[in-house]
Amino acid sequence: MNLIKAQRDQLFEFGPFTIRRQRPGEGFGPLAVIDQMALKTGAQIPLHRHQDDEIFSYVWRGSAQHLQENGESLALNAKRALVVNAGAGIRHEESTPLIETSMLQAYIRPAQSGGEAHVQTFTRAEGVPDNHWTLLAGPEGSTAPMTLRQAVYIYDLKLARGKQLEVPHLPGYASWISVLDGIVRVGEQRAQQGEAVSDSAGLPVISGERDATLVLFLVKHDAPAVSSGTMSGS
Repeated sequence: MNLIKAQRDQLFEFGPFTIRRQRPGEGFGPLAVIDQMALKTGAQIPLHRHQDDEIFSYVWRGSAQHLQENGESLALNAKRALVVNAGAGIRHEESTPLIETSMLQAYIRPAQSGGEAHVQTFTRAEGVPDNHWTLLAGPEGSTAPMTLRQAVYIYDLKLARGKQLEVPHLPGYASWISVLDGIVRVGEQRAQQGEAVSDSAGLPVISGERDATLVLFLVKHDAPAVSSGTMSGS
């Protein structure tokens, strides 16, 4: 089991954006990039194009706007997550016009290049349930509410202080937990905001030292993947 500390050299700051970028590495195969971002009010990423990226967007504090090229706008917040299957190409814009926002974006390499682009959302009227892992995204054919063109499962968890839970696991999958806020213990490791815990297999029981928000990636590390993505291929 590895603890990925929050290092200064992971940070990029420009204008209203502060981004902590982590690259899980070869042991996580198609999971290419994980960004944790702090966005000030008025931040905007103008209309831009992606291809061959599977993009998972997760807001845990504040609100962001996802604007598609056709003019359709989607609000992302703690109740709504987003997956973009960029496929052969898609253009969109992202902004935080109303409030300062904390957001995670993960870029995953798809199993194959091309295909029709799709935008998917998953909404929970009551937000993230307490002390319960929720499956947000998974491979096509899985029971996940949002689908990825890759052998990756994504869960979230709002863990209360003093609570303890088993971590989901699948044989042949590596595990990566991003700590978005709070402090947790995973086995003997103590992880806080901006840090991550990973293992090439399953992870031990997780407990809340302070109330915490977590995102878990289960990744088939040897899954076939293309490297032609706009972000995931870089």
